[in-house]
Amino acid sequence: LSCARCALALPRRLDRAGRARVSAWRRLSVSASADAPGDVPADARMYLTEEVRATVEVKKSKFVAVASPVSDPSSAMRFVEEVGDPSASHNCFAYKIGDAYRFSDDGEPGGTAGRPILAAIEGSGFDALAVVVTRYYGGTQLGTGGLIRAYGGAAAKALEDAPGILKTPMVDAIITAPSPDFLGAIYRAMEEWRAEKEDEEFPEDGSVFVQILVEKANALALGETLRDLTNGKAAFRVLDD
Repeated sequence: LSCARCALALPRRLDRAGRARVSAWRRLSVSASADAPGDVPADARMYLTEEVRATVEVKKSKFVAVASPVSDPSSAMRFVEEVGDPSASHNCFAYKIGDAYRFSDDGEPGGTAGRPILAAIEGSGFDALAVVVTRYYGGTQLGTGGLIRAYGGAAAKALEDAPGILKTPMVDAIITAPSPDFLGAIYRAMEEWRAEKEDEEFPEDGSVFVQILVEKANALALGETLRDLTNGKAAFRVLDD
């Protein structure tokens, strides 16, 4: 699994029209079960694309793990409530959303269930997901080590070949130039660094204004390319998050 899987919290900002929107992320064409290409940006992150499940049986106790993408702690807890089986012995869970996380042993000995599930999430590289592992008691005590292996193993099995997608963060930026004559150079720089045009305006003073979306990792290089191609005539500014 790619080490590019990492945490995500989607910041909000206002666009030029004053509308609140979520910061964009560009999807990369790789799967969770495949090795990521070598040129994947270091800040790319992996997300689960659908609910997955797996079952592990240990000494007649059945451990059913269900994992799902979640957007915030509230949705994570709703998922836990929906998936948990009240008739089961235990419904243990963990979730991780960016730097936020939570886990529960749900009556199992402390540290034997929730923490191993969280460790499986962190080991998978996925973020913004919750995992519930439901235990159906089989009549045999498993001991501390056995419980840790069972809960963590069930969660890890569910995530092992789970479908996912890598995304890389994007930022808004503004390019201004004194004349439309610089548009050719601006477009060349945008093409070189895979920037997307969001808006373009031509004020009465004869200048040109272009708002773009560009990968955060490429923003600095794009600005340098613009300066080179326009002899410093084009101004480049990344909008604040």
